[in-house]
Amino acid sequence: MNISLNLLDVLLPIEELNQIPDLFNFFRVLGFLVIGLINAVLMIAISYRGFQAIQQCGYKSGAYLKWLRKKDNPYLLRLLMLSMLSILGFLLVNMAFSFIDHVLVKYTGFLVYFIFLIIYFGGERKRKSKIPLVLTRRMVRLIITFALLTVLSSVVIILLVNFVAIPFKYNLLAQFRYAILCLCPISVPYLIVLAFIINVPIEKRINRSYVTKSKEKLSKNKNLIKIAITGSYGKTSVKQILALILSEKYNVLATPESYNTDMGIAKTVNRLNDSHQVFICEMGARRVGDIKELCDMVKHNIAVITGITFQHLETFGSIENVIKTKSEILKDFEGEAFISSDNKYAVDIYNKAVCKKYLAGINKTKDSFVYVKDVSYSQNGAEFILVCNKESVNVSTCLLGESGVQDIVLASSVALKLGMTLKEVALAISKLNYVPHRLELIKTQNGAFVIDDGYNSNPVGMKQAVNALKAFSGKKYVVTPGLVELGHAESGINYKLGELLSTVCDGVILVGRSGSLQIREGLLSLEYPTDKIFMAKDLDEAKKYLQTLLKEGDVVLFENDLPDLFN
Repeated sequence: MNISLNLLDVLLPIEELNQIPDLFNFFRVLGFLVIGLINAVLMIAISYRGFQAIQQCGYKSGAYLKWLRKKDNPYLLRLLMLSMLSILGFLLVNMAFSFIDHVLVKYTGFLVYFIFLIIYFGGERKRKSKIPLVLTRRMVRLIITFALLTVLSSVVIILLVNFVAIPFKYNLLAQFRYAILCLCPISVPYLIVLAFIINVPIEKRINRSYVTKSKEKLSKNKNLIKIAITGSYGKTSVKQILALILSEKYNVLATPESYNTDMGIAKTVNRLNDSHQVFICEMGARRVGDIKELCDMVKHNIAVITGITFQHLETFGSIENVIKTKSEILKDFEGEAFISSDNKYAVDIYNKAVCKKYLAGINKTKDSFVYVKDVSYSQNGAEFILVCNKESVNVSTCLLGESGVQDIVLASSVALKLGMTLKEVALAISKLNYVPHRLELIKTQNGAFVIDDGYNSNPVGMKQAVNALKAFSGKKYVVTPGLVELGHAESGINYKLGELLSTVCDGVILVGRSGSLQIREGLLSLEYPTDKIFMAKDLDEAKKYLQTLLKEGDVVLFENDLPDLFN
């Protein structure tokens, strides 16, 4: 017997083979492959949310698996429902046509399965995403590996169920054996993990090549001023403020938006040319050692530490690990460090640092290089006197609240040390615009104000944002899901946030399930009226409710707009 018939012995009971022409047997095998391909295409179509999640997790399999294990994960529940309905539909259709004695009857249930998949895909497409999936090269590679795994698993499942069913030709097991393929949807999130693991060696090799090229390019420009900025908060704001100030005198290249990983820095370095005099990058971290890796890549000669708080405590494990990691920016460092005087943990790092170092911030200390005095805040921004080496200049900015001033002072200290004058710095500050999604003030058509602080997700920044509301005269509202990734401290911090909101807000809209309940408890602990608390299932519902509240002169703070991962 030839090879094709040996294969068909597995695919079909021998009695069926004797009744079917050889040409049809060939098409039967081909049909299995087609079913596998169609199934793979449909699995990719319904896997969008899974790919989106792993991308929002920064391609960290541990964080992705933790998201999957999250209690009542709506994505998993939807996939489970799809699988169960598909199996039920498959069985019912096959039973309905079981009186027909034809081999094709065993496949009729696939029609129901594919219809359910298409309906599910249509429903997923209508779901709004805050951060859509970006088809980067890495994501495309992951999707291709996932597709190959899906085709392979589909074909293997069909082969296995045929093999198992051979002794039970006239049994229900044989009649309904293909129904097991309907479990494929619930396997999608886990096949994504498997595809990710398979791709790890490839991605590591690609990343190393990008990092190596970036290191070589940065090292070739001996005169390039390389500024690295880290901290639990304020990195992006300080970076953008510093880039604008320095651009008055230098040709500056800075990492865009919140790019703060090795690949984000590498992509920016790719744009570096001989005309650039200053390169500014922010450095993010979630684990001990992350900053050191970035420092080894950039070899910076100026370090900036904004401040440290309980951000990402869930992955760091303790505030001590956060401090240790941020301090890596000064390890074996021979350049100049600029450190905030407004954060006690940052000041501790300053006291222990052995490099050339400078303190800067609102708080004046005996070691302050740059500080401010006579600060006044309003809904139009802030005015203050900037002081350096006993010289001073009047400064005004549109940036809101204490955090805006802190960021400006820290950025100014670097610019002043690089040779700019106080007047040049003050002029640049007057040109500053809001940093997108970081206390960004927007006036609506009906005369109300919106403060977009969606990127803020730390206790210090949130407290400063709420305090910034006090400068406004109208009714004050806050929309927030609370804070996340704070480990064991999360519940207590959200509870304290609720207490703070009760002293400032005329209404609080709590979104989703992340930290909302703890914030609500904090509000109620100070007898905040329950009719002023609105629990919204998502941001869209919160916005619709706001439309019934906001009037001219009122202000609403959108604080920490969580990505889809937490919804």
